Amino acid sequence: MRRIYLLLYIFICTNTLHLNAQIETDKVFPFLNQSNSARMSALGGFTMAEISMDVSQTFANPALFKADESFPISFTHQFLLGKTGIGNLIIGKQLKWKDVSIHGGIQYADYGTIDGYDDQGVSLGPQSAAEYNFLIGASTQLYENLRLGSNLKFINSNLADYNSSALGLDLALAYHIPEGTGTFGFVVKNLGTQLNNYASVREVMPVEIQASGSVRLKHLPLRIGLLAHHLQRWNLLYDNPYDVEQSFSFDDQFEKPEIKQYGFVDNFFRHMVLQAEMSMGKKEGFKIRMSYNHFKKRQLSVNGFRSLSGFSGGLGLRISKFNFDYGISVYHIAGSAHTLTLTTDLSSFRKQNL
Repeated sequence: MRRIYLLLYIFICTNTLHLNAQIETDKVFPFLNQSNSARMSALGGFTMAEISMDVSQTFANPALFKADESFPISFTHQFLLGKTGIGNLIIGKQLKWKDVSIHGGIQYADYGTIDGYDDQGVSLGPQSAAEYNFLIGASTQLYENLRLGSNLKFINSNLADYNSSALGLDLALAYHIPEGTGTFGFVVKNLGTQLNNYASVREVMPVEIQASGSVRLKHLPLRIGLLAHHLQRWNLLYDNPYDVEQSFSFDDQFEKPEIKQYGFVDNFFRHMVLQAEMSMGKKEGFKIRMSYNHFKKRQLSVNGFRSLSGFSGGLGLRISKFNFDYGISVYHIAGSAHTLTLTTDLSSFRKQNL
């Protein structure tokens, strides 16, 4: 029976996708694919393949969450450019029935307010914009080293006078190597459809396929991970009219600059994110994280300027019953995104019997 469930699960993951020509620009609700914790921000915007009690990673891959005896709750806020922000609140719990971990929470994107005007230039007053993702999900142990996870989402978006809602579904797998330190993850995110549209045209959900793997080194408290994203489409290259080599020729002052040519190798590495997490301290209560995202590097770099676009980093610190995490993502020469996460285990506050 378990084999039937697994085959059905894989069939759904691989046969319900709508592939599109653009990368993200033609899809609705792009905030669903934003990083959901300071740890994820520090690791390139994606979670690391590791089965743990980190409930915040359920937004990215619900199969990686295993509550055990804990009752975790986590709050995250990411400070974006222009005084906008994205964040979430998530809580998880272990059920005794068949080793099931459940979780639920809300993800929000606050775009602030701006002054609105009609086509005649008449002021319409301040206009606000916000989006919300209400999520419930669960994960369970299918075999000894294989976990399944899923999320059910209700998405609501209000952009000034326009609004839309949708139902979404995530399907995920996680496999831990027996008697080893390696873990593999696979997820199909944001399957679903709009319930009502902004206008007369139904837009496409931001479906994304990710595969990841990580290993903890034997003689060093370092976990190294590699994640592949946007696997639903191979070509992540696009024509950028500003992506040119600036040069000057004395022979021909009006010679057109050469357009940069990116090929197979560059496109391959645009799918990859390299991650590293170092644990320090007696109980590994201090974390140092770094990552490199080649896709962000190519998307956000500006010709003629050196920058750290594509690089991310962060720290984690456990103090008493609380975990504090900080992540910074260098998006552009104009600025970076800072993320803070606070996590605790509610079961640790229970009164002990004397």
